[in-house]
Amino acid sequence: MNKKENLSLSLDLATQLIRRESPTPEDGDCQLFIGRKLAPLGFVQTEINCNGVTNSIYTRQGEKEGVLAFAGHTDVVPTGPVDAWDFPPFDAVVKDGILHGRGGQDMKGGIASWMAAVMQLCSTYEPIPTIQLLITSDEEGESVDGTIRIVEYLQAENKLPDAVIVGEPSSSKQVGDVIRRGRRGVVQVAMTFNGKQGHSAYPDDADNALHQAMQPLANIAAIDWGEAVDGFPATSCQITNLNAGTGASNVIPGSAEAFLDIRYNPTNAFEDIQTRIKQCCQDADVVLDFRHEAQVFSTPDGKFLDMVCAAIKDVTGLETNRDTGGGTSDGRFIAAAGVPVAELGLTNSTIHQVNEQVAVHELDTLTKIYTHIIKTFEV
Repeated sequence: MNKKENLSLSLDLATQLIRRESPTPEDGDCQLFIGRKLAPLGFVQTEINCNGVTNSIYTRQGEKEGVLAFAGHTDVVPTGPVDAWDFPPFDAVVKDGILHGRGGQDMKGGIASWMAAVMQLCSTYEPIPTIQLLITSDEEGESVDGTIRIVEYLQAENKLPDAVIVGEPSSSKQVGDVIRRGRRGVVQVAMTFNGKQGHSAYPDDADNALHQAMQPLANIAAIDWGEAVDGFPATSCQITNLNAGTGASNVIPGSAEAFLDIRYNPTNAFEDIQTRIKQCCQDADVVLDFRHEAQVFSTPDGKFLDMVCAAIKDVTGLETNRDTGGGTSDGRFIAAAGVPVAELGLTNSTIHQVNEQVAVHELDTLTKIYTHIIKTFEV
């Protein structure tokens, strides 16, 4: 299959996926479409739907040893004001080499590129490993009934893959310049400071909850979490919300609420984070609700990451940055099962924005990289 055919296939698939409206946790029949395209190639679809979330595993038995999986999501974030878009967000308009539409970068374009790579290889009868596609409609939402349910099923059936490519838009300036080999963990803390409401002219008869909150929050902001280590950014703790008061200028607030968002690297365990936050609040009347939203994970250097980076270099000539920055992803659920994970996808310049778009040539490049990875994958 030549470059032109490769390009038109990935573009056609991305266009058809974008035109299926799927605001999270909706799937918009995207997974039905994927199944119909892959079934003639020998893929078997297993549905693992849960609480309104659509989950699918597509599996094709390979001619070579090993199981390589691709993980992705068909749900997209809301469009925002439709009138602000240059083109309707689900029309998938192509103009001047740019595909416009919600999900173009995040991440229907990535799914389309993987599908194009697989379809190309199957059409040439080239021996490839067993391929799985792990697709959910619950990545942009709560992520409680999506990929984690797929992983639970694979564990129960003893069908975990040997390695996984997560198709999130990892790249920065050019496709392949960055892969995510891991992510920081996430701890969030809801804080409720208790006082006594009263008139501001009579402070002796009240207990200002906002005043109670000020010193503990200052203590938390001053915590030294240590330096960046093991290829990870430093741990960060941000106070993202602070709410108190009735709106009246003369009422002392009887309660105050604050919210912490902590992104931690492997040097800071969840239990250590809990202890340090509690120490900062030991003199205050406060209720702390800790939520361990995501475990830190990292795929070590070795055969799998070397193979991914070699594929990128062969296709693009780029030396890839093996990064652990950014937010979190469904890769955390897969890595927690002991499976090596690398996030590799399109550039991310317009994700979650009005006028999300992707250059058509990026789809071609990513398809070529995915094709190289599938062909050269070894356990």
